[in-house]
Amino acid sequence: MSVAPGAGADALPGEAEGLRARWLGRIGYSPASALQEDLRRAHARTGDVLLLLEHEPVYTTGRGGHAEHLAALPSDGAAPVPVERIGRGGDVTYHGPGQLVGYALVDLRARGRDVHRFLRQLETGVITTLSALGVRGVRWTGRTGVWVADPDADVGRMDERDMQLGRIRKIASIGIGVRGGITMHGFALNVAMDLAPFTAIVPCGLVGVRMTTVARETPGPVPSLREVAALAAQEVAAALASPAPPERNPVGAVA
Repeated sequence: MSVAPGAGADALPGEAEGLRARWLGRIGYSPASALQEDLRRAHARTGDVLLLLEHEPVYTTGRGGHAEHLAALPSDGAAPVPVERIGRGGDVTYHGPGQLVGYALVDLRARGRDVHRFLRQLETGVITTLSALGVRGVRWTGRTGVWVADPDADVGRMDERDMQLGRIRKIASIGIGVRGGITMHGFALNVAMDLAPFTAIVPCGLVGVRMTTVARETPGPVPSLREVAALAAQEVAAALASPAPPERNPVGAVA
């Protein structure tokens, strides 16, 4: 497989910040994983790359995944959605059409090897992307990822009960791996997707979590996934070029 980031992909804005962003469209998990590995190996030649895409339906579970969080899937081999065990941190999640996935191949050695800082920067990029779409994304201390809370909510005082009641909802998951100093994997932002497949798992290992989408959280029209990808390319590039906020959450959680 060619590792040229522009091969078979559309260039997106972001290169002004030193990040080569490419839109791949809809792609299966295996070829996207292989491309990540190729780009990781060729990083000295390609530089930092952000792959933006949507996946065919797939469940993925990271290094911290628990088998019981997949227990509701059929056990007779007839599962309609495949399960991939992968090298990122965190537990199980779902990817499918209408979700924007961003895979960041970034040299963490040039960033002080600070995984916490990198995770917070990815969160910032997703939050500012959501803001441009009219959705107020927030951090929830101790839980990597991006959430949407009720308008009158004090996120700092929320607990698991608020999550189970849907007062705070998960809109984007984040989980990374690092190999040879290069980051892999990244974020998954629910834009306009069918959330039903999440009901068969315990998303991110959070019992009772409510998932949501941009389409559910804004009354206005939702741009195409390609348009959201272009926006995210700019916002993630800007976030990676800026200092990270001070909050520190557990490493590798899928949020």
